[in-house]
Amino acid sequence: MSAIGTKTFFFFEGEQQPEEYTVSKPDYFQGADFQLPRKGITLLYGNKGPGSLIGAAVRESASSGLGVCFADIKVDIGEWDSNKHKLSTFNSCRFLNLPSRANREVLDDVNRHWNQWLDNECAPREDFPRKPSNRMDLLDRLVEQEPYRELNAIAYDAVTRFGTAKFVTIYNLDAILTDQITVIPPQTNLRFSLPDHT
Repeated sequence: MSAIGTKTFFFFEGEQQPEEYTVSKPDYFQGADFQLPRKGITLLYGNKGPGSLIGAAVRESASSGLGVCFADIKVDIGEWDSNKHKLSTFNSCRFLNLPSRANREVLDDVNRHWNQWLDNECAPREDFPRKPSNRMDLLDRLVEQEPYRELNAIAYDAVTRFGTAKFVTIYNLDAILTDQITVIPPQTNLRFSLPDHT
């Protein structure tokens, strides 16, 4: 088993951080037009962007008077594959990192689905996953298709108020290694709830 490391942060009011906090609809400084997936939990991934967003969270805490907590969360992805992801390997490596770690077949297939759904809504076509999209709610449809339903998590570039960051949506909540969650400061117990269920 391999795992990826993800991050999140949350704000709280008052002097004392909460004993429990439910991660559901995060505010990662995304724009008003950005639509998060609703059938998974969205966290931050990798080095691209999370550092600037965490810095922004610290500044927001200082200027607003809100407290802020950070968390590291590990997610089981099955067998790590150092090659670019192929459609045929989703049943073993259950993590898709778009666009940089996907081969052309995957990129073209995701784009075909994406634009088909946008066409059905009479919305402008996009170059996702090669370029960021505000319509990340369409990922919820993608993971209903074969072989994408095999995936535990999908990472993608997202535009925030502080530049492009890498988000990751966890679709298999059982893949979250709850015994390895680290919260800083460590007094809060994290829970997870799908946005559809809140």
